Amino acid sequence: RGTRHDMDRRWILYALAFVVTSSVSGVVYGWPALRRDLLHEGGLTENELGAVFTCGAWSVQGGRFLVGLARDKYGTRNTVVTCLAMVCVGSVLIATSGSGNLAGMCFGMLFLGMGSGAQLCVQPVASLFPEATLTAMASLSGAFQLSGLVFLVCSQVGNTGAKRVGAYLGHAVLVSVLLGVSVKVFPKGVSFTEEVNTDNEGTGDPGSHNTKGGDMERGIGIGDGDAAPVAAVDVSLQTLHVSSPNQALLTVPTHALPPAPAPTTRLVSPAAHFGKPRSALFASDEFLALAVWFSVMVTPSQYYVLSIGYQLERMGDDTGRFTTAFGLIYGGSAPLAPLAGLLCDKCGVGFAQLVATALSATGFAFLFIDDLNSQYFGMACYSVGRMMLFATFFANVGRRFGYAHYGSLVGTGMLTSAICSMTQYPGYQLALSGDTELKNVNAVCFALTMSCVPYCVWLGRRERSEWRAFREASATGV
Repeated sequence: RGTRHDMDRRWILYALAFVVTSSVSGVVYGWPALRRDLLHEGGLTENELGAVFTCGAWSVQGGRFLVGLARDKYGTRNTVVTCLAMVCVGSVLIATSGSGNLAGMCFGMLFLGMGSGAQLCVQPVASLFPEATLTAMASLSGAFQLSGLVFLVCSQVGNTGAKRVGAYLGHAVLVSVLLGVSVKVFPKGVSFTEEVNTDNEGTGDPGSHNTKGGDMERGIGIGDGDAAPVAAVDVSLQTLHVSSPNQALLTVPTHALPPAPAPTTRLVSPAAHFGKPRSALFASDEFLALAVWFSVMVTPSQYYVLSIGYQLERMGDDTGRFTTAFGLIYGGSAPLAPLAGLLCDKCGVGFAQLVATALSATGFAFLFIDDLNSQYFGMACYSVGRMMLFATFFANVGRRFGYAHYGSLVGTGMLTSAICSMTQYPGYQLALSGDTELKNVNAVCFALTMSCVPYCVWLGRRERSEWRAFREASATGV
């Protein structure tokens, strides 16, 4: 149902989305490398450095609420271009501010964090890959993780003679180039499928999509804005692709389906929230629970990045070798991102979120071991867990609620997590006061992550209950 041009177009869109995400979306989380450079330059205290990171981390989370609303109202292209322009401003400020200029550094990180919202705008490109939507979505979360290497690369470039000013101005130039390409390539509206299927629009071709007022996934229609009813499933295809915790349910042969319904008949999608009005999505128990899980998990996750450099130094990392290793491990976990999507496809988002929760908790557990070499494993668990934390959050929204109101839903989750994660800074201030306080804060972070396990179990059970009902309905022809 797609032409060769459609196929080429979707890969161009995906490639640009990946490059944009890996260049700007999670730059502030490479903080340990920039922190060490600023410490060497002198001028800012450990408390002030904590404030600098908090500005960036907060704007990454909270700024996406505004970016999500802007994307839904003004379209992908305009919002992405605005975000990339803010990243350019942030990089220039980091490059040109003196090492003792607290305000300049704070605003630089603030703009970098606000501009990271470009990721949210480009994630719906995953809807162009109906055969592997969650895998495509998760790969963009891997690109988010990869962007954490930007500070480390800039640090290495700066140490070769370019200095901080040259390294970060170079990053600003790169982002400027991406801004120019984005103007030409990304769609004006919120829909990527509309852009790919422009040639078919209004021709009566069954592959065409009317995406006015909201996104539509291929094979699953979201409809127009809040007025959308439950999702429709196209049973004219050779196979019906559905998301399931069981691989056997992924493809249902046509002969196993009931007779094709009349055009006005609609079959209920296994994702029970597809097609509901935005107000109903926000009020659903599942979205509220997801927002709480994400907010509780993000708070200790942010604190880990803020404090890991200091904690490694307290353990004896005088040369910065382990701080550099953290940056490499953090960015190096990016290739595992598609596995997070695969886990969502095979086992459901509830189970994948449980794995993310357990890995994050393991990272904090290893901080209680006062041995630098043991931290390699702890940092690896944290890095993969953090990657899966964001990957499964985005995948959950896409799979369980659809893309019609994706920006608003994700933005709201990011805003609530931003508000909660503000506690990372007073927590860090407390940790700086002594070894006992440092261990107590780590213990609180470990307890917070473990408190999220019951939610993941609840969600997994709900998914399996839905799929049992769906399988029984398919078998009886209801």
